[in-house]
Amino acid sequence: MRLKQILGAAAAVVLLGNVSHIRAAGTLADTNILNTATVDFTVGGLAQAPINSNTTNFETDRRVLVTVSEFGGAYTDVTPGQTGQVLRFSVLNNTNDTMDFRLDVAQDALGVADPYGGFDDFDPTSSVAYVDNGDDVYVALDDTETHVDELAPDTSVTVWIVSSIPNSLVDQDTAGLTLTAIAAAAGTGGTLGGDYTQSANDDPNAVDTVFGDAAGDTDNARDGRHSAGDAYRALSATITVAKTTTVVSDPFNLGVNPKRIPGAVIEYCIVVSNTGGSDATAVVISDDLAGQPVTYEPGTLIAGGAADCTGGTAEDDDDAGADELGTGANFTGTVAEFRVDTLGSGSTTSFRFQVRIVN
Repeated sequence: MRLKQILGAAAAVVLLGNVSHIRAAGTLADTNILNTATVDFTVGGLAQAPINSNTTNFETDRRVLVTVSEFGGAYTDVTPGQTGQVLRFSVLNNTNDTMDFRLDVAQDALGVADPYGGFDDFDPTSSVAYVDNGDDVYVALDDTETHVDELAPDTSVTVWIVSSIPNSLVDQDTAGLTLTAIAAAAGTGGTLGGDYTQSANDDPNAVDTVFGDAAGDTDNARDGRHSAGDAYRALSATITVAKTTTVVSDPFNLGVNPKRIPGAVIEYCIVVSNTGGSDATAVVISDDLAGQPVTYEPGTLIAGGAADCTGGTAEDDDDAGADELGTGANFTGTVAEFRVDTLGSGSTTSFRFQVRIVN
């Protein structure tokens, strides 16, 4: 070919590729990408046969990206002593590959700020993460998997932290927990392999791994994991009880400015309040007169009064009959007993009866 013909040739380079599976997570890992360059040109105004380059061939690498989110944005309220109490999270796989994730549950340290403005007061027991079976309802017999298995790109799964709540809590105690999802290789038979690590070098013929995750609540950016926190809050009944005495009469002054002398009648009033965030049920208040120089005045039981010891319903002394339902009272032996089926949060009630100082 003559030099001027070569200099007069018009050439264009076109890159031809085979790229597929484009989605939010990106081109899938292990996608084989082939590229060939083609040169089209003319000589002396005549089109010549295209010339193709060699074909390049490489595998798309794995970009690990996972997001853990808490549902609800508020405390999960529990009652002291409950078991099987759940915190709900979502694990989203933004990786361009189907992934397994190891799940780690961590307790907040006591005194550390929880996600909703309180400070950690207690540690739940037996806190374990379980993967939901797809119905978004925690059922202990169904949700038994403790790691995320083969989660497809651009899909999420619900994960529950399930805990038992200690009995010895007071109202408004809180406990913070953190769920971390860690990218892990798949093992055999649905088991987990080891945690992924970033590839040190680029191998065009292998699927390398690059971490692209953001920082979570307790983990760093680009560490192959992500975390989010949630918290339990204990709602418990907080019961206070106060007892007062009032002189009703004495043998000399009767009801006019009476004194606490032998033979005087004294009214005992017991005020019970629930200042906690949960109802108190099966409340039983007893006052035993044994060993005291007083005797019970029959027929003086009054149940369900106000905080100032007024009002209420007169009760008979036995423990049978319709008057014992809901709020009731009786006197047996040396004990005055009062019962309330439910003392609601923020509620107060009072009970009173009379005794006589022994002559």
